[in-house]
Amino acid sequence: MSIKFSGHTMGTPKCDIYEAMELFNKLGYDGIEVRIAEDGQINSETISNEEVRNIKKKSDEIGIEFSCLTSYYQDFTSEKRSEVIVNLKRVIEIANILACPMIRLYGGTDRAPEGIWFVDHWTSTVTGIREVAEFASKLNVNICIETHVGSLTMSVRDTVRIIEDVNMSNVGILLDYAWVELAGVENGKEAIKAAAKYIIHCHVKDWKLESKTPLKKQSCLMGEGTVLWQEVLTELKKTGYTGYISDEYEKYWYPEELPEPEIGMKHNLDWVKNILT
Repeated sequence: MSIKFSGHTMGTPKCDIYEAMELFNKLGYDGIEVRIAEDGQINSETISNEEVRNIKKKSDEIGIEFSCLTSYYQDFTSEKRSEVIVNLKRVIEIANILACPMIRLYGGTDRAPEGIWFVDHWTSTVTGIREVAEFASKLNVNICIETHVGSLTMSVRDTVRIIEDVNMSNVGILLDYAWVELAGVENGKEAIKAAAKYIIHCHVKDWKLESKTPLKKQSCLMGEGTVLWQEVLTELKKTGYTGYISDEYEKYWYPEELPEPEIGMKHNLDWVKNILT
């Protein structure tokens, strides 16, 4: 097996799910990662199973796989906990119908709700993720916890800790190295070596970091920013990783900073492939 490449629909905010699948196939991607949100290409709270099956049928016709479904539910501690878990289980059901191997999960919220001890916030997050993972295991879906700002899992160190506390074989790391580097606990090769055992999915994106505090950065094409991608991807290849590399092209968040996906995502795919293949 070899590394595969997927486009993230964050890069195609003007496209519906069908248009995004067609575009990514045309650009040369093997798969598609889908934003699961009210304004995403799939809204898990409203979509019917029939429509999900129609999407799967179209993906089979096009010849493109689903690499990951990106959910945004993350609060396992407040009164929203039960609703969050129910919504995540629905995302898992959709992943199962799409033959999508995993869903993205935030590692909780970075701050405990007012009046809640941090240790209890951590435990509540762990038990919430475990409940979701137990449901997912019955449907052959994996949970990838992303290294991401605003969560308990921005660094590899903290992500590994939460994964080991959850202690489920279908839970691993979605390595978003750009945020790991910004967290500052691990850098470059060190981050890959610390995460390698658990990596099951990867995001790539680049930016030009001007200031960490206050945070000031500008999105750019792969290879044009300050993130240590050459070193990181070279080290990742050495680990024997054979999962997806997903281009989290941030056109949704920064439409004025990035060219259209037909140009930018094609550049990113070619740049990353040049290192990994």
